[in-house]
Amino acid sequence: MNWIERGSTPKPVTGITRCPARMWRGESDPRRGPLGRRHRPCSSQTQRPFPRAEFQDILEANRAFASTFHDPGRTGRAAKGLAIITCMDARIDPLAVVGMHAGDAKILRNPGARVTEDVLGALVLATSLLGVNRILVMPHTDCRMASADEAAVHEAIFDASGIDSRSLEFRTVSDQHQALVSDVTRIRTFPFLPQAVVVAGAIYDVHEGTLTTVDA
Repeated sequence: MNWIERGSTPKPVTGITRCPARMWRGESDPRRGPLGRRHRPCSSQTQRPFPRAEFQDILEANRAFASTFHDPGRTGRAAKGLAIITCMDARIDPLAVVGMHAGDAKILRNPGARVTEDVLGALVLATSLLGVNRILVMPHTDCRMASADEAAVHEAIFDASGIDSRSLEFRTVSDQHQALVSDVTRIRTFPFLPQAVVVAGAIYDVHEGTLTTVDA
């Protein structure tokens, strides 16, 4: 039995395989959202075998890595006391940028290096339990999240995949410098972080490899 919320009263619906999360909007065709845009079908609850063919290179690389791996005996604490918030951009190797190695710092990544609720929650854990006493917010040059507005990103996703993503917020910015100042301030004023934590912002240049510090 599937349940569909209409108003505040849940009603049972039988014999339906469509996605309840989409049906509540009153769409007759669950594959299409507003403006006739197509949605991805609901995912099945059945467990699927691991897709070995698609991940064969990953598994082989891991076997090679494990064959020479030596456990350095580190804990989960940040050995250098640093947390870096940066973008998911594949051109960025955060530890290499700051001359550190695995175990030295906590790395938090999302599109645009924004300080979201999830990031703040992670920082509470990192500063209270995992040895972090300084935080670097590190967006980068040539970032898609700083070169287009929300509408343009949603349109690009639809053009590329046919998926309507307008229910999501990507937190694009029109002024990267000002957004960085705002995010640094948000961390500094967050009441669940120790006052002694030092917070800074810098923009990483993906073409030069340099950091440009920002007063915030």
